[in-house]
Amino acid sequence: MVPQEQLNSPHTPGSELQLQLEKLNTIFNSLREIIFTVDIEKKMIENVNGSIELLGYQKSEWEKQVFTEWTIGKRKKFADLIKHASRSKTEATSQLVFLPTKDEKELVPFEFSTVLYTFKGSKYLLCVLRDVTEREKLLKDLEQSLQKERELNELRSGFVSTASHQFRTPLTIIQSGIDIMDMYLEDLPEEKQRPFQRQFKRIQGEVERLQSLMSDILLLGRTYASRTPFQPELRDLVEFCKELMVQKFNNRYPINRWVLLEVMGKEQPVLFDPKLMDHALENIISNAYKYSEKGHIDMNVVFEYDKVSIAITDHGIGIPQADLAHLFQPFYRASNTTEIQGTGLGLAIVKDYIDIHGGQIFVISEENHGTTVTILLPLNNIPLSHATKG
Repeated sequence: MVPQEQLNSPHTPGSELQLQLEKLNTIFNSLREIIFTVDIEKKMIENVNGSIELLGYQKSEWEKQVFTEWTIGKRKKFADLIKHASRSKTEATSQLVFLPTKDEKELVPFEFSTVLYTFKGSKYLLCVLRDVTEREKLLKDLEQSLQKERELNELRSGFVSTASHQFRTPLTIIQSGIDIMDMYLEDLPEEKQRPFQRQFKRIQGEVERLQSLMSDILLLGRTYASRTPFQPELRDLVEFCKELMVQKFNNRYPINRWVLLEVMGKEQPVLFDPKLMDHALENIISNAYKYSEKGHIDMNVVFEYDKVSIAITDHGIGIPQADLAHLFQPFYRASNTTEIQGTGLGLAIVKDYIDIHGGQIFVISEENHGTTVTILLPLNNIPLSHATKG
């Protein structure tokens, strides 16, 4: 028998247990989440914490309540809650539910999570309702912002497309005028033709540059509007690279300026869009020639377990360290390229094309010591059912 003085002591087992129960009860009723337990066999709500008042109800209006004894009106109001709790008898679940306040002035969004547990042979359901009003509001605001961004992209794309086509018309007329005037020059003595021919050549060069700029702007506008066609095929990447380097570069440049290909790893088919990849690789290699005056262009293709890399290296002027972070921004050009023609759109378009493939692109460079542009593509990144064998 426990002495009376020990029972009255604050350190007796009974008082410690009571203290812990009071502490747990305080915590239970202080939580912002609405928490209640359900006796599954009796279909009765056993306990609910004080946060039920967030919906305007008193605890007494929920505790010891049996779902099946609720009025039809109340069951209709809490149909989502009852349905979700019923489905939770076999497994823990979580879903979004909307519950009405008692005055029915608003529906409050809750994330409804449930956990099954057993106590003394009986099964119970622990239910947690977390108010996600702020989260849902943020998601709605985000969706509206994304919709506005999509609309702006569509407007920008339409403007760019219209402007580009409007520019092409006068450029075509200028080009035709130069061709006609060039024909009339044939009747003049050769020494009188030379100053005109020099001027015509300059005009033709500028016309070609503007036409190239318009083409790049159209491509970029289409990419921003998410209208770039993406048609991946399962193809031999190495053979694709060989055809590209021979047909578009090695046939045009002397042997000391050829693109040299090296392949490492176990070759395997790769899923990619031939048109987009052709444009991306041609742009990178063209830049390698443009910004280097001598030496080979190296192309290294390396197959690894889950990815393949294509690294293109030149031995040219390189890129200043301060410019590297901005290379993929539209119209950005490195500070050491002011004397070399270009639009600053090429790498921005290339990056978008590689992003469409689920790949990555990065640049390593040092001023006056050349540049390496590396593309990483995931292997088997698209289900075969969506790919065409090439």
